[in-house]
Amino acid sequence: MAAFIIYAIRWALTLTLLYSLYRLLLRRETFHRLNRAVLLAILVVSPLLPLVPLHTDRPTALDAMFTRIEGTIIERPLIRQPSDENVAGNALTAQEKDEAASDRCMRYGAYIYIIGIVIAVATYLFRVLALVRVIRRSRRITHELVPDRVHLMLDMRITQPSSFMHWIFIGPIDLKQNAETVLRHELAHVRMGHSWDVVLCDLTCRLLWCLPFAWMLRQDLVDVHEFQADEAVLQGGVKLEDYEHLLVRKAVRTQALPIMNTLRRGAVKKRFAMMHSRRSSRWSRLKLLYLVPALAACLWVSAQAEEYKVYLNGKLWASLKADTFLVDGRPVTREEMDAIDPSTIKRVDVNHSQKKVLVETAKEPIDTGGVMSGVRPEDAYFDMVEQMPQFPGGDAAFKQYMAQHVRYPKAAAENGVNGTVKVQYIVETDGRITHVQAFDSTSEETDAVVHSYGATDKQPTQDEIDEGRRALREAAEELIRGMPPFEPGRQNGKPVRVQLTTSLNYM
Repeated sequence: MAAFIIYAIRWALTLTLLYSLYRLLLRRETFHRLNRAVLLAILVVSPLLPLVPLHTDRPTALDAMFTRIEGTIIERPLIRQPSDENVAGNALTAQEKDEAASDRCMRYGAYIYIIGIVIAVATYLFRVLALVRVIRRSRRITHELVPDRVHLMLDMRITQPSSFMHWIFIGPIDLKQNAETVLRHELAHVRMGHSWDVVLCDLTCRLLWCLPFAWMLRQDLVDVHEFQADEAVLQGGVKLEDYEHLLVRKAVRTQALPIMNTLRRGAVKKRFAMMHSRRSSRWSRLKLLYLVPALAACLWVSAQAEEYKVYLNGKLWASLKADTFLVDGRPVTREEMDAIDPSTIKRVDVNHSQKKVLVETAKEPIDTGGVMSGVRPEDAYFDMVEQMPQFPGGDAAFKQYMAQHVRYPKAAAENGVNGTVKVQYIVETDGRITHVQAFDSTSEETDAVVHSYGATDKQPTQDEIDEGRRALREAAEELIRGMPPFEPGRQNGKPVRVQLTTSLNYM
């Protein structure tokens, strides 16, 4: 969903920029065919430009904004307020609260936008079904002005002549009194394919339902359609005065379905003004040159920082597509680059324009700040973070849970084995417990000792001791795996994977 939201924003910005300049420079010109072509070009180009793979050396301000939006919608969950803000590690700063509120607004806005699209498309489909019903209840007739490929439909309930694709709808009154004028007008719509323009525009308006400029463009396109149809009627021999009287009479009638072309569609006042206006000068066509800087600006809106893939300390440091890798000034292959110990990477610089990645390494491993080095990005985790994972209810609830659920395994009791078991596990970004592993070692350095002694008169054998130790490990791992999800750990305000260690005493 995030990708579509970002695409829709780029689409809306591109359409707004192109249409605003059209409305400023060309809207009042009498080049109806040219104006229609420009509006259709805006409708077609605006959704395509964001798909053009144009890359920049550095992320633009818009690109940075889109990255934040994508992270908000996909990656960053809404921050929940802690039950006790006095508990260490749970208190949220004012900045974090503001960011959480901003992220919440963006996410809810995305949901509202998607719901609006569903409603807008459903409304349009309802109107299409209404049009189908009108076609089915009408009766096809013939007229000398209407060619065979055009279907002239008569219905007693039609008070407003209209057309859609190759159908023309007319009522008995207009067929008797204004047939020639009405049919010339609707035939112009059919011949010029205006219905296809309306369908394309309606699709844009439904997908960008919250953008006022999309609806304004639709109205301007409808006006251009009427200007062309009016021109065709007047060129067919109809007197201007008679035609104006007909438009005035039809202006007070109820309009047909919005997806149809009708005689009274568009502002009558604007149509009268256009009929009496002087033809625009040919030099006015030079205004089309505005498209050059406008398209350049639209490409900037659609530009994205070129992405390569560079890993630093086992984490995805940058996502780019490099052709050349330099390590300490020496060119290396991609395989040699991947073989470098991430813990020795001191600095990474990316030359976007030349598609180069320059790596500076150190002889000794670099402090990774808690991130385990030398692992794949998907396996990376933290040992220490700003806000450590929390058991639901805090430390007191954790101790109570352990006291209630620790069970001394039968095999360990029978073989006289007891002691302390340390269990390591990872708390995922959603709070799940994974990668549970109990340590069984006699090394005091790891403090993972399982002490054994003879609890009975019979001294246990080594196999029995090993069996008891194995039973303790399995019991400890089963206990940790059964814990409820934690509150995930956070680093820089974002949920991260954190490894924890818990000691269990079996006495």
